[in-house]
Amino acid sequence: MKKTFFIVAILVFFFQSKAQQSSFGFCETIQEWSKFRIVSGPLPDSLRKILVVTTRPFEPDNPEGIYFQNEIAENRKVTYIEAACTGNEWLLHPVENFTEGMKAVDTGKDLLLFLHGHGKSFNMTLTSASQISNRYDIGLILYDWPAQNSNFNKSLARVRRCSDNFYNLLLDLKTYRQHNMDKTQHLSILAHSLGNYFLSYIAVNGNWQYMNDPFIDNILFNAPAIRSQEHGPILSLLRFSERKYVALNKNDRVLRGAQLLTSGKMLGNHILGQKAENTIYADFTGIAGKQHNWLLGYHSFEYTNPGIFYFFNTALHGGEVDFSKSFFSPAGENIFFVQP
Repeated sequence: MKKTFFIVAILVFFFQSKAQQSSFGFCETIQEWSKFRIVSGPLPDSLRKILVVTTRPFEPDNPEGIYFQNEIAENRKVTYIEAACTGNEWLLHPVENFTEGMKAVDTGKDLLLFLHGHGKSFNMTLTSASQISNRYDIGLILYDWPAQNSNFNKSLARVRRCSDNFYNLLLDLKTYRQHNMDKTQHLSILAHSLGNYFLSYIAVNGNWQYMNDPFIDNILFNAPAIRSQEHGPILSLLRFSERKYVALNKNDRVLRGAQLLTSGKMLGNHILGQKAENTIYADFTGIAGKQHNWLLGYHSFEYTNPGIFYFFNTALHGGEVDFSKSFFSPAGENIFFVQP
């Protein structure tokens, strides 16, 4: 019963997303592997770059042309890829390390680290990254992990196995900001759905205690697929950001399916227990229907309601959201409804 309900929820979200993608161009639509090409030289300056940091195995000579399988690389090796879309194909340029990859991605814009959720292939995560980068005009770093699993618990286990790689990426970002970023630039994190588990697991496994100085402007926990009852004390330990925001929707059907598998209500649906320190909760229930994602531009209400774009654009660019604006109404301590 539980498994069937969750699969139905995922299928509804998948087919809905496929239908809604028809309004997007090539670079914002999921492409087959035949539309990807590995290049040895630098990518053209005219193209918008995304730095992909992936824990999937890199197979440039794969006979089927599938460069990144849904597995964890041997010895948990990380691969760094500069990716750019021409409008007809995706170009992938492997680089040696994080700093090398940032040379192409950091053009002086604000920077965003994106953590994707469950059920995604490499092609799908890169498409979402492209949508975010284009919609919000931001430099994007994608942390990609093998999430295309029919078993939700397997994805949970893979987050834990890839957590050390994620922690090292945070250390790279901290060093990069100290030595390479302009003082006017901002650096934030967007975690979607199960991608939020990477952040909560930092607190659970103890790595939080080595990052007490803020080097991230904002962390946005978007539709977080983490248990709500225990979230407050756990997320309070994440002190390496200036601000934290949670975006939730009580009617999110995907998270309602996930709660059946984890035996606990999801933070993306409900605020339970102690609230997290230095965290503001934005409730989109009155706007988002049963949707699981309302920041990529899939839905008409994302364009007709100015409060949605204001919230996400401000948070992703490292700014402080002004909840005194007419877009919002207070709903409790550090909780605000986004007005329809």
